[in-house]
Amino acid sequence: MRLSIVTGVVLALSLGGVVRAQKWERLGPEGGMVVSLGAGPGNEIYLGTADGHVFASKDRAGSWEIRGRVGVRLDAVVTRIVVDPRDRNRLFASVWYQQPGAGGGVFKSEDRGQKWKLVGLEGEAVRALEIAPSNADELVAGSRGGVFLSPDGGRTWGRISPEGDEELKNVDSLAIDPRDAGVIYAGTYHLPWLTRDSGKHWKSVIAGIIDDSDIMSLRLDASNPQRVYMSACSGIYRSENQGEEWTKLQGIPYAARRTQVIVQDAGNAKTLYAGTTEGLWVTRDGGESWTRTTSKDWDVNSVVVLDEKNGSPGRVVLGTEGRGIQISDDAGANFTESNRGFTHVVVKQLIADQRSPERLLAVIQRSALEILESRDDGKTWASVALNAVEQSKPTTLNVEQVQEVAASPWGWLLRLENGQLWMWDESKQLWKEWKLQLTLAVHSGTKSSAAKSVKKEVARQLAADATIAFSQNEALVSTTEGLLRCQESGRCTRVKAYGHGGKVRAVWMSATGREMGVVAEGKLGLSSDGGETAEWRDLPVSGEQTSWLDITESSSGSTVYLGTGEGIYSSVSSGAWKKVAGGLPAGAAGRWLRGPEVLVASELDGGLYISRDNGASWKRSDDDAERGIFTGLVKTQSGGVLAGSQSEGLLRLERDRAGKTGE
Repeated sequence: MRLSIVTGVVLALSLGGVVRAQKWERLGPEGGMVVSLGAGPGNEIYLGTADGHVFASKDRAGSWEIRGRVGVRLDAVVTRIVVDPRDRNRLFASVWYQQPGAGGGVFKSEDRGQKWKLVGLEGEAVRALEIAPSNADELVAGSRGGVFLSPDGGRTWGRISPEGDEELKNVDSLAIDPRDAGVIYAGTYHLPWLTRDSGKHWKSVIAGIIDDSDIMSLRLDASNPQRVYMSACSGIYRSENQGEEWTKLQGIPYAARRTQVIVQDAGNAKTLYAGTTEGLWVTRDGGESWTRTTSKDWDVNSVVVLDEKNGSPGRVVLGTEGRGIQISDDAGANFTESNRGFTHVVVKQLIADQRSPERLLAVIQRSALEILESRDDGKTWASVALNAVEQSKPTTLNVEQVQEVAASPWGWLLRLENGQLWMWDESKQLWKEWKLQLTLAVHSGTKSSAAKSVKKEVARQLAADATIAFSQNEALVSTTEGLLRCQESGRCTRVKAYGHGGKVRAVWMSATGREMGVVAEGKLGLSSDGGETAEWRDLPVSGEQTSWLDITESSSGSTVYLGTGEGIYSSVSSGAWKKVAGGLPAGAAGRWLRGPEVLVASELDGGLYISRDNGASWKRSDDDAERGIFTGLVKTQSGGVLAGSQSEGLLRLERDRAGKTGE
């Protein structure tokens, strides 16, 4: 269930100037999910993410910089990055889109990852990509639909697996013999396959494999290409005769069976690294024995081994699910974090304290869910303790059960999956349950009996996708008992004008609590007497498409803003609805921030737009490097904007020297 938070106090922040395309600063936190790694000549390393972004390192993974985005979509999973061995400026990337049925393709960059263009297999969800070691013009790609080959550096592509084959599809891994580009291995969801004539004929190579299973990685031995290593759901296998027969290698337990990548140390052929869902495993005897050298809770997606330098072992670089980049300079025995410049953390929510706007709260996802607090306008962050007291006994809240955070007039508020609400007690440095209680009049059934008052606990009876808004000293909460007006004590009363139920899509309440707005049952109800009465009017779209509601007062009357799946609508003094345009796209509305001099709006599919003329005209503020799904917008004390992104972490846009935040 989702707790949508729209507060008149928080939104009515002055940004102190216009915010337009200017300087975005990545604040972190550092790290994030790494999908793929690729190394080129000179040991420059490239990093692919799950939203199309490519980062690069010029100093052997010591630091990182963002280079560009593969395509324009925000759901492009960059599964592989390969560098042309003849031209370090030329990169190829395989991509699949997270949207079901959207496909993907193969992309090429001629400037080391800054700009990309689609060069083939549009519509194919491409999961694997290799350049033939003996012929750099030949590329082989594996997709959901099969195996494809380009003989001319990606300019043209042709299918080399049988079309419509029910077995040779859903390709997850590829390998090409370094001596003969016609010898190609393909790993599918089901079996490993081999062709010796560039795809004219294929055969499954399964002798010795225990179970049919997903073939996640294929690796040819650098010293002997007859020897092939393969990872499957049933374990790691080795073949000494090009896959004619496989031997299962012992040592990695069944629990770590999802070995997502196998990489060989080019300087020591008997040393191999296996990145699994339970850490990194290393063998130094060609696979006869294995040792885990990292923590069990590391999820390793990609491994690169760099060349030796000054007589030292090659640096081992790991790309992980939530811990970013980890490096080792002792052949994988020990690892240290190396995420400087790589900020790609999921920020699930970002909010500002009503009472002290320099205090911020962020919910982020790295290797696990975390709640961080800043007391200096986002400059530094610290973990929030989840110590609590329940029924006079100390306990600890489970961060994984936190559904939403809110900034109430009395302190931070957490909503858990079970419907509990917890409020932060600053004086005691503890979370205390905020129990909502509704006073009901109960009659005995006789005419002479007086009504008795009883309190009904409603804290765990919040409506599905419950919505809450705050005034300076009250909360407006949608529950299964209807829309309630609640005090800090938890005492609640029904809001008369909004009945006893119905699906509430959005709520708004002014700082004084006198003015209210509610979207429910496909209508908008406006009240100016604290909810005693309400005037109902039609919406410009269906109620199900409404995501937020905001209302502002001015000398010309009240203006209602409505965020919907078709864009943002406004209405002045209960007049006709108008779609906000003037440069603002008509896509689904995302986050919203309003100040007396500026409006800030994000699109649900990416893009941040600014208006300084009450919405008459808008300008794009973020470049492609910052474009993502924004999950929170707050004003900084210096007059800029701090944005939480679902992929880019925390971003800050500051004012220029002229006192504005962009031109």
